[in-house]
Amino acid sequence: MRAVAIIGDGIVLGVLSVVGFAMHETMTESSRLLVTVLSFLVAWAWIAPWFGVFGDDVLTDPRRVWRVLLAWVAAAPFGVVLRAFLLGLTVSPIFVIVMTVVTGVGLIVWREILAWRFGARSAPTV
Repeated sequence: MRAVAIIGDGIVLGVLSVVGFAMHETMTESSRLLVTVLSFLVAWAWIAPWFGVFGDDVLTDPRRVWRVLLAWVAAAPFGVVLRAFLLGLTVSPIFVIVMTVVTGVGLIVWREILAWRFGARSAPTV
């Protein structure tokens, strides 16, 4: 169950980064895309466990998925700063906001689906 969440979170972060690059018509900048995805994966891997988002209670209870958003609100700025450092850019406050909101929504939708799915499996049968 935990492995599915970790892999799924990574896919969400990667797909939404690709969508962002496609929307800005910068898909040809593959090294920048890779740095972007890796920066957010590192930020998520470092911050998320502190918020318990891989615990069974969050993975199986849709009412506790809000902790994923809380963790992302903490991780997104770290990912933006890491990305800016690695690419030699300045930190754009609007990029922090956009990444926090858009990817936060993506993570919440994904994790709600996951929690409903795993919650249904672990619910006692009568």
